[in-house]
Amino acid sequence: MLSRCLRQRSGFTVNCVTSAVLILTLVLGWSCASFAAQNVVTDSGGGGVFLVPSGPVTVDSVRLALNKQARDLTGVVLPGGSNVTSGQQIYFVLYIDNVTAFQAADIRLSDLLNESEFTYIPNSMEITAVPSGSTDAAIWAGVWTPLSDVVGAPDDRASITDSGGPAGLDQITVGAETGQVNQTLNIPGNALQAIRFRVTVN
Repeated sequence: MLSRCLRQRSGFTVNCVTSAVLILTLVLGWSCASFAAQNVVTDSGGGGVFLVPSGPVTVDSVRLALNKQARDLTGVVLPGGSNVTSGQQIYFVLYIDNVTAFQAADIRLSDLLNESEFTYIPNSMEITAVPSGSTDAAIWAGVWTPLSDVVGAPDDRASITDSGGPAGLDQITVGAETGQVNQTLNIPGNALQAIRFRVTVN
């Protein structure tokens, strides 16, 4: 059988609303208790509102990384340079670990599968959520919920379509990605969200 080396053969992008970068930057909410200065709003009656001056208020931003793994059917992570054979099935796993205490809202992912290298296996898309900081083994042991392949109703936050090149499903999106809109994907604070799907090596 043909043996080949597994490399980054499936590109992906991640964005939050309109940012098209591989690292996701989010401006998160804050609690007043975490800042030395506090803005105070008082209703003085008659519809009037005034602000009590305060010092500078800092809004923190956190970079959340998109991770992509190839795994064999038992869940073992295949490092770069691993040998795979024609006809072998493997998983691709995409995940974002929200290490903050705040919800990361409106997450959007896009992953274009290289059809000359891989063939998508229909109805293999699944999603799970595990605690932030979970190990590779804990992610794999999560409760995986099947997702439909189609865009929109009835379920779901991910889909796959044909991008218009060679015939076949290759354009995977998660969340409300422009042009292939699914349900909105929000990741709760201190949670890791993962999507996986299976392919056959060509």
